[in-house]
Amino acid sequence: MPDLGLVVDTTKSLGYNNVPVLKEALALLVQNFDIAEDKTHVSLETFNKKAQVQNKFNDPTYWSVNAVLDLINASIDKLKSPTRLDYALEEANGTMFTQANGDRPGERNVLVVFTDGRTHESTDFDKYAAYIKDLKSKGVRLVVVAIGPDSKREQSQIVLNQTGGENVFHVADYPSLDDAVNDVVNLICPPNPCRGFATDVAFLVDRTNSVGLSNFRMLKGFLLQLSDAMPIGPDATHVGYILFAKRAKLLNTFANTEYYSRENVHSLITSIPNDLGGLTFIDKALKKANDSLFTPNGGDRLEAPNVLILMTDGRTNDASVPFSEIVPSLRDDKHVRMIALGIGNYRQFMDQLREIAGDNVYTADNFDELSDLFNEILVESCSVDGGFSDWSDWSDCKDGMQERTRTCSNPPPHGNGKDCEGELKETRPCLKKRTSRTGRISEAIDTMNLE
Repeated sequence: MPDLGLVVDTTKSLGYNNVPVLKEALALLVQNFDIAEDKTHVSLETFNKKAQVQNKFNDPTYWSVNAVLDLINASIDKLKSPTRLDYALEEANGTMFTQANGDRPGERNVLVVFTDGRTHESTDFDKYAAYIKDLKSKGVRLVVVAIGPDSKREQSQIVLNQTGGENVFHVADYPSLDDAVNDVVNLICPPNPCRGFATDVAFLVDRTNSVGLSNFRMLKGFLLQLSDAMPIGPDATHVGYILFAKRAKLLNTFANTEYYSRENVHSLITSIPNDLGGLTFIDKALKKANDSLFTPNGGDRLEAPNVLILMTDGRTNDASVPFSEIVPSLRDDKHVRMIALGIGNYRQFMDQLREIAGDNVYTADNFDELSDLFNEILVESCSVDGGFSDWSDWSDCKDGMQERTRTCSNPPPHGNGKDCEGELKETRPCLKKRTSRTGRISEAIDTMNLE
């Protein structure tokens, strides 16, 4: 149920002959969503030399597909120049994605920009970059539909990649938009791998000075993107948050029923103060998770798989307790799936990330690129390594052999989880028990003595 913002380029480069084509493509896109009061809300913005938000998310007039289609038809008519992408994102940030205008806490926020990529040379690129950061800090995922050959020019590529990162979808021309709608829908709202799957997920979040205030805000925005997409609920996914610098601070546990809703988790994340600490002690965050989250008192559920996601931009302090004294309790004793996300100069501390999470390490060159990892980290939040069931009873002795089996179903692997490592079937030699015609056992050989 996303709050879906559509930002549509209406400059003269579009061409009046392409206006009906663009409207048709937008109509096909909108019809893929169930628009209603308690479901998807859509807000439309058009831009050229100015930008204008045509409707608000909380305007009930537009809580239906037909109303949004009528709005599209009425709003895309006059074409003007020049193209000002900075004005477009300024309005999206300051007017569209605000709670006052209906942006709903706990629902996915997605902004889709349709443009041919030619922004005017007078564009204020510093402000443009700031609007992108602000939107990401609110938990808004940015998607770009880049149309036509001009969008592939070097300068256009720089601007559009800065906006959408890996979520830039190139279309050859406006008539090709219809054919691309399904791909665009999957970019906007990819299939949710966590739907109907419950896990206990701990987020360990670096809040040291090295992160920086602007980056910390974007890190919080990334947490919002993830939590707004997770199936959080009493009988679904539970989340817990730990902030760390010199000390580790537990924000909530899995047992806090207040946070069994996405809306309340969203409020918890937005309320995190933007103050940063000094030294980096990852060990204290891991120990806090082990002692306060993944415990019965912390609300850890026996039937729900455990996942821990560490997000950090640096090495742990030399005075830290060795990870070998903490990680085995989480990974081996409590069967916590360990994930690590290294940001920035991650190559300098990759050894520590691998010591914590093994092969489950993700990296981003900077905090601007965190959104590119949305799908991967979301999948990890509900990924479970497979576990073996109990062995079956030994089969009857046949041709001098018995067998027993087990399955990788306790639990079955899910998401990026690994298959079980080991044999699914065992055999052993045996002899049948001999009986007389009267049914009495005349000779019995214990199969166990044959091993």
